[in-house]
Amino acid sequence: MRAESDFRLLDLKPSYYTNQTSIAKTFYEPVLSNAVSYDRVSGYFSGKAFAHYARGIQGLVRNGGRMRLIISEEIAEEDFLQMTDGYRLRRELEEDLLDRLDEKLSLQEEADFSNLAHLIARGVVDVRVGFIRAGLFHSKFGLVKDAEGNILYFTGSNNETRAAIEHNYESFDVTGTWLCSDFDRQKIDRAIEEFESLWSDGSGRHGVRVREFEELVLSHILRRDKGRIILDKEMLLDDALVLTLDQGRLVVHDRVAPGKLRANERTLTRTLVPFCDGGYPAFRSDLTYVEIKKVISHLERLGGRRGFEVVVTERLRQYLGDQEFMIEERAEYARLLKSSDEKVQRKYETFSSLVDRELERKLRERQMRSAFYMVEMQKAANFSVPGAGKTSMIYGAYAYLSSREVNKVERLVVIGPKNTFISWKDEFRANFGDKRDLRVLDIHDSVEPLLALKTDAHLYDLILVNYESLGKYERVLSEVIDRSTMLVFDEVHKIKGLNSIRAKSAKALAPLAPYKFVLTGTPIPNTYEDIYNFLNILYGEEYKSFFNFKPYELKEPNESKVQEVNTKLAPFFWRTNKRELGVPDADDDILYRIVADDSEQRIIDLLYRKYRGNPFTLYIRLIQAASSPELVLRNIDMEEMFGEDAAEIPLLDGEGQPNVSLDMEEIRLLRSVRETRKFRRAIDTVISLHREGKTAVVWCMFVHTIDRVHEELLSNGIRSAVIYGSTPQEERERLIRAFQNREFDVIVTNPHTLAESVSLHHVCHDAVYLEYSFNLTHMLQSRDRIHRLGLQEGQYTRYHYMMMEGQPDRQNMVDEKIYIRLKEKEQRMLEAIENGELRPDPNVNYDDIVALFD
Repeated sequence: MRAESDFRLLDLKPSYYTNQTSIAKTFYEPVLSNAVSYDRVSGYFSGKAFAHYARGIQGLVRNGGRMRLIISEEIAEEDFLQMTDGYRLRRELEEDLLDRLDEKLSLQEEADFSNLAHLIARGVVDVRVGFIRAGLFHSKFGLVKDAEGNILYFTGSNNETRAAIEHNYESFDVTGTWLCSDFDRQKIDRAIEEFESLWSDGSGRHGVRVREFEELVLSHILRRDKGRIILDKEMLLDDALVLTLDQGRLVVHDRVAPGKLRANERTLTRTLVPFCDGGYPAFRSDLTYVEIKKVISHLERLGGRRGFEVVVTERLRQYLGDQEFMIEERAEYARLLKSSDEKVQRKYETFSSLVDRELERKLRERQMRSAFYMVEMQKAANFSVPGAGKTSMIYGAYAYLSSREVNKVERLVVIGPKNTFISWKDEFRANFGDKRDLRVLDIHDSVEPLLALKTDAHLYDLILVNYESLGKYERVLSEVIDRSTMLVFDEVHKIKGLNSIRAKSAKALAPLAPYKFVLTGTPIPNTYEDIYNFLNILYGEEYKSFFNFKPYELKEPNESKVQEVNTKLAPFFWRTNKRELGVPDADDDILYRIVADDSEQRIIDLLYRKYRGNPFTLYIRLIQAASSPELVLRNIDMEEMFGEDAAEIPLLDGEGQPNVSLDMEEIRLLRSVRETRKFRRAIDTVISLHREGKTAVVWCMFVHTIDRVHEELLSNGIRSAVIYGSTPQEERERLIRAFQNREFDVIVTNPHTLAESVSLHHVCHDAVYLEYSFNLTHMLQSRDRIHRLGLQEGQYTRYHYMMMEGQPDRQNMVDEKIYIRLKEKEQRMLEAIENGELRPDPNVNYDDIVALFD
């Protein structure tokens, strides 16, 4: 990566004209701020020109650099030859220089001149006078060098006077050692040689005698030195409390007349304590713009009582205005984008026309609008429902930004669950077709992924990194992700924990990319705390100043806070549902109610006796017993049941799994029912579908059940594939592709392995649910594997739910109650979506589970 002080990163023009641009802002300030040395020869100068230098030179100082300036003074040839002995001449020259140094200055010019004087006193800036014979000293050029050794050379008509900088019609040409031909490089080398010759030559053999300032002139300049760098002109005011910013931190300069301000008084410290770090006037470094405005208000009231002025510098006012305007403006612009306002319509038409040329697949109108919204926002969330084509929306944005016409992005880096990688690769081919070759680095496919990232990242259009590896690859990714990278966090709800490794790495990498997006169909799976991480990933700098939701406020917010969260968040995410894309509705769910036989009922009664005091464990054991009672004899594997969410789902009694003892008769009972009636009904349903020439997905929760279903299907001549957590990524992709090619008739899997980003809808329209839990996220995402954008009009989608019930007037099973609760949660979620709101619905809730056994 290039250093920050690198001229090659600047937006330089080959020529500058003062009637077209402010050369102080567009040339001097950015160039000098990135420089380590500045050598300048100028025909004329004035004190006001000195003032204009100071702002750019502050950057030169920060870089440890130095400036040398040669200015001119025209004298007669006779005086030129005798100047070393000419007292009269020396006085005339001094008076002329002093007159120019005593020009009336504005407050800003006075501050800038003071800074330049300070820099001269420190030896950072050195100015010498070139005395010339009759004629004009017309040589005007400058040489600036950065820390990388790049040299910028400019030459033209501009002098170092205020008029030349602000008013005259002046022009100059620019070139650099990294830009020029061999021919122009000779000009730069010649200018370097000429400057060094002039600087060291006092003999006058060039027709110019270069001298250091006379002591009187130098002391006159140094009188302006305030002993420090003046950050803002307001710091020169008297009887005022001046508030400004220094390296992003609020600072106060106390110039109040003695006796008016007593810092230790309770009236001052009491109101400012929350904003201070170690007491007034040391303000905290992390104050938001809202908090800074409160500080200003407190101090202005105090100044009114005590008779002194509180002055907010232009720098601070600009900062506050920018902070407030940027986020509010972005929110307002987002509303325009979402409403398809005519003010953005022409821009949208240009965008969509270019995307249509870049992509083989034609995006739906709603998808194209989403891609346009993301490009315009640069950082945004996409909460479109699973199956709505979020990947295609991203590729639409990427196609535009990486096109030859726009050329703002060179690569796409996707960080997400590894089971989404197959979708990113397949969708690239589907969207771009033959228009682009897929050059992908999947860290799971690479023999030496770390080396590939370090040395060959520039060769790839698409780089895929899974969340589990994010901490491991963070350092090298920080070198890969740059201003030409589009960064995507897929299934961002997987970034758990406010201080987890994933969260820290994601927040560290996000600022490196100018275009960054987070994707998820389930933005708030549990509580409003879920929004904290993705908002900080997208809007790290603005989070505290605009959103500023504290984690404890998001855990259990009252209705007022909920409304505030939704109001602030609404402009910054895009959501598309399947109805808007014309996806055919799924059929009504098919419910299979299977009443337990006598042995199964005895097992149900046994579980109630053993686990009545622990509703969470009873809930899990009943799910297990409904399909495979043998599972009750094993310890509960929370990760097997809940995947990576297991750590967030503690046992509800707080005591872990109960120590339940079973006698031999009870163990024999559990082992006697190897195949429940519910399990048999699921197998028969799949066999029936197979006979009709249909494929199916069978959803289970436990590995033991998955294996049992697989064995039973194979014994019936049905080709089935098994995918669960321990299935290697490469094998998962192979099996999925084989199923998509009809090499298998059935996939048997669990939601936390295969419920995200896998598309099976082209070959499969039936899903059989043998085991399921209160996890609404798993339920919805599993359903969306076969109900997605791309379904043909009139094509059906059917979900088959197996439900075991207890015998009348006996202890009951929980399948139907779980199903009913899931449908209630789903309906609430759909209503929130229709209202444009985000509402959490915890996947595992104490009240849900206790209610099962009321």
